[in-house]
Amino acid sequence: MNKKKRKSTQLAPIRPEHIQPNPKIPTYDFFEFLDLEKTWNVDQALIHLINKLKQGAFLQWEAVIRREQGMRITRQHRAALSKLIWFGDRRKAHGPILYIDGVPRPDRLWYEIAEEIVPRILEEPFRTTAGGRWGSYEGWPELIQAIEEHAQGLSLPEGMEDPIDIIPLDLRHRLNLQLCFDALSGLGQEEFLTLENEEQRDRVEWFIRCLRDHKESVRYLDLTLDDLLAKIVMPPRDEKILVRKLMQQLGMTSMQVYLADFL
Repeated sequence: MNKKKRKSTQLAPIRPEHIQPNPKIPTYDFFEFLDLEKTWNVDQALIHLINKLKQGAFLQWEAVIRREQGMRITRQHRAALSKLIWFGDRRKAHGPILYIDGVPRPDRLWYEIAEEIVPRILEEPFRTTAGGRWGSYEGWPELIQAIEEHAQGLSLPEGMEDPIDIIPLDLRHRLNLQLCFDALSGLGQEEFLTLENEEQRDRVEWFIRCLRDHKESVRYLDLTLDDLLAKIVMPPRDEKILVRKLMQQLGMTSMQVYLADFL
């Protein structure tokens, strides 16, 4: 029996070459005023990326580009286009849209922007005396949430189906582990900021809770206590206390056993 071929429901993704098909179409450089070698600028870029995802700006521009290129669009794209304010007769608006809210289209795709930013929020090794960074602790979970809630329908690199996969799995697990280091942030900055101070001892319990919350990442990274300590630079006196407390509270018998087995 001859079966009818089903029409593919998967949309062809927007490609980098679709961004500026005509040199007369303006674009803006997402990183124009941001030196990504500077921590503060990385955080600013991350905030900008998160906000653009939440606002639906990337989806809106992709819908515009699809319309211009004669590509198929989804209900999500139509909804994004419906939010545009049109001046004049909307039915005659067949030319390219140059600006949305006074801003031209970004010069690269959303995942290309994320690929530039995300590796830069990883601090290895983590230095407790340097303190915490917004991007590493608040920013990373916010980005994950923004991608999960607002990146559906956006173009992805070849072979990917889930937007979160634009961030390599190994990097995701390392960033999840890094969240736990916030419990140790600041140790050594001041004389009283030490685990020798009873008022600071709760940090160890906080650290353990976070490791348990991210047990999947600890297991993925095959961490022993030795491996974990290699990722942290902290005052020797605090390291000794941390090791002792971790081994006591987790019932570990060696620095070389897998940490995930005791969480």
